[in-house]
Amino acid sequence: MGTLSTKMFYITLAASLLAVFFVEGCSQTPRAPEGILDTPAHHVSSGFKFLKKNYDSDARREFELALQLDPYYSAAHRGLGLVYGKENEFQMALHAMGKAKDDASSGEQKALAYVGFMQIYTLRKNSGWLEQVEARYKDALRWKTDIPEAYFYMGMAYKNADRIADAEQSFNQVIKLNGNLVIEAKKELTALKNPK
Repeated sequence: MGTLSTKMFYITLAASLLAVFFVEGCSQTPRAPEGILDTPAHHVSSGFKFLKKNYDSDARREFELALQLDPYYSAAHRGLGLVYGKENEFQMALHAMGKAKDDASSGEQKALAYVGFMQIYTLRKNSGWLEQVEARYKDALRWKTDIPEAYFYMGMAYKNADRIADAEQSFNQVIKLNGNLVIEAKKELTALKNPK
């Protein structure tokens, strides 16, 4: 009997150790940076520049590299969500935005995650999309009231919904804040006033 219980003990111990090694092998462990510019912030900055130029595969690569360095980097999840949205992979886009929101370490990051949701809903345009955008807009402003991105993408949503007066008001707010997206807001206002 002693040998049977001893064998069972060793079998259980071996199975436990294998389970621990398996779980450790599957866990997300950040990779070490390979150079001075190999930082999550640099990759995210590059990713958003590529995204703006519609180089979506390059943007995806940069956001994925950022996440390899820091799996909880909110802005990288947000960028990846926008790439998925542009590719019409809306479930993946919304999941990535959820990670961006959950991993946000500041009010601004949280607000930007909600702005990301606004962008996804505007791209998807399913039933009730404008109401979803407006709800996330209010969420964004709860975290940061002077965030030009929230006003700009609310303006874009209103433009897409043919609510021109509301779009103009949102773009004018971006200009009033005098931060990011002022040039883009001015272009949108000009386009609204001079439709082709």
